[in-house]
Amino acid sequence: MLRLLDVSLMRGVRTLYSHATLLANPGERIGLVGENGCGKSSLIGAILGEVPIEAGDIQAPAMENIGYVAQDIDAVDEVAIDWVLSGHAPLMAARRALKNAQTDMEIATAHAQLAELNEGAIEAQAKIILHGLGFTEEATAHRVKDFSGGWRNRLALARALMCPAELLLLDEPTNHLDLDSVIWLEAWLKRQQATTIIISHDRAFLDRTVSTIWSIEDGTIRRYSGNYSSFELLRIERLRQIESAAKAYERQSAHLQSFIDRFRYKATKARQAQSRIKMLEKLQAVEPVRAAREWRFEFLKPERLPEHLVDAESVSLGYGEKRVLSDVSFSIRSGERIGVLGVNGAGKSTLIKGICKELQPTNGEFRFGQGLAIGYFAQHQLEQLREDETPLQHLRRQAPDEREQVLRDWLGRFKFSGDMVNAPVKPFSGGEKARLALALLAWDKPNLLVLDEPTNHLDMQTREALTMALSSFEGSVLLVSHDRHLLQATTDRLLLVHDGKVNEFDGDLDDYAKLVLENRKASLTAEKAKSETTSENSVNKKEARQLAAQERQRIANLKKPLQKELASIEKKLTPASDELKALDAQLADSEFYNNGNPDEVATTLKRRGELAAVVEELESRWLELSEAIEAIR
Repeated sequence: MLRLLDVSLMRGVRTLYSHATLLANPGERIGLVGENGCGKSSLIGAILGEVPIEAGDIQAPAMENIGYVAQDIDAVDEVAIDWVLSGHAPLMAARRALKNAQTDMEIATAHAQLAELNEGAIEAQAKIILHGLGFTEEATAHRVKDFSGGWRNRLALARALMCPAELLLLDEPTNHLDLDSVIWLEAWLKRQQATTIIISHDRAFLDRTVSTIWSIEDGTIRRYSGNYSSFELLRIERLRQIESAAKAYERQSAHLQSFIDRFRYKATKARQAQSRIKMLEKLQAVEPVRAAREWRFEFLKPERLPEHLVDAESVSLGYGEKRVLSDVSFSIRSGERIGVLGVNGAGKSTLIKGICKELQPTNGEFRFGQGLAIGYFAQHQLEQLREDETPLQHLRRQAPDEREQVLRDWLGRFKFSGDMVNAPVKPFSGGEKARLALALLAWDKPNLLVLDEPTNHLDMQTREALTMALSSFEGSVLLVSHDRHLLQATTDRLLLVHDGKVNEFDGDLDDYAKLVLENRKASLTAEKAKSETTSENSVNKKEARQLAAQERQRIANLKKPLQKELASIEKKLTPASDELKALDAQLADSEFYNNGNPDEVATTLKRRGELAAVVEELESRWLELSEAIEAIR
């Protein structure tokens, strides 16, 4: 359990918040939100005892019972899986006791402790976590020092998840993950029992993982029940009297409605259009207030909107002799919004580099439409900004003949004003550099935006601004992102990069999430089978038969109660899922709203919300039991 009792915290001479009194209940999952610089990470530091508080008291579990991601990861020579296992303090203590044991009694006690902990199950859990975060079986045997910075961050996250914690503290856990790993992490967090505090700018991730929000606002920390979307609505109720943003809301709403009208009646787009309809409904509830308080920008209307933008015909792409993609054929037409899905390393960025002419095909060809103007955003472009130059100098290079006031006004739209316009780029944060790159990109009025993980350094406010800008953009969009809210709100067509191919994905992001979890489970099962086969080959056939019989009996005994519970879950899940589908169908019918009475609509919406929570809980438990059964050896 975690208690904050009348806590006040300062940074320098500035008070971040004061008189904060909050209780985190056992097993509660909390999203910690607030503007950049408000003190979210400082609160994590205070809980860990690394940041002093000015007043009050923080009551937290002992440090060995707190799981958290280390910010600085040394390039150690230790094998990855061993380093991750070191996050399990009881296992490490038991292993040390065995290593240091002198007498028969001490050795027997240490072995008993390891048996009680179930060392094999802990090692299996480490492999499940590493696999879920994108590591292959082979990669887990590599040294920590051999991994790049992003992959070391994944190892640090895995090590934190290994801790049998009472309290789990996660500061931006999705920053270095691809969408597949984010989906797995969401499922894992739903099943773990520790009280969890998550800082994240990914609203879809928060919606799927937390049940409470702590919001740093108005000089204190307020508690809201529900996920991030519920928090927004509750907070909006406190600000409902603000009306000055109505015109801005109507403009954004009109853009979304126009987009929905284009695709609502196309059978092939019906499922994807539903997400945009939901976004419009949500916008109608929160946008009038949000627009009055938050920053917005826009991509200007392209000067030309050619119908044919890009055609790929039997294209192969790679680097030297290494082929990454083969026989790729697809097209991008005017007004299309395309999301690109695929596991890290599948070739998403390779595909984008081909489209943006940074990589030439080894076979086939790209045909580019006359008048095509690509606006390309990728992380490496932030590194190419000239650190000794200012935002104004960067934009001046693109528009040498434009008046300075016009350039200043444009940069002001992207929150570069006053002294910041003439400040060198070098000390800028990652988010500020990303905003500058977006400003430079938007100046050229592209008709095809190609964005490769544009949200990596962006805070919640800037992500929302980008989401709305893309929603109202009149050109075409090709987007790679692990931010599902951004993908869902701005794309209507999905491409899946997998096994060296690029194909249309017939489904939505929820379908993709299910596919990811199924594939991860199947892959883990295959790796286990391969490992077991290797082990069996190391003993003779007679011993193998005896060991196999004993192992089957052991596994059967361990699996039996889990399988019984799994069957019970399935009996409950089937009727609940059927009812939920029926309610969704009813709520999707406009006649239900037109002809039904308001009380019936409200009751149906309430029942749908309750049932969705039940189904989610049952599905999470089903997945937990399934993985537990698979992990038993």
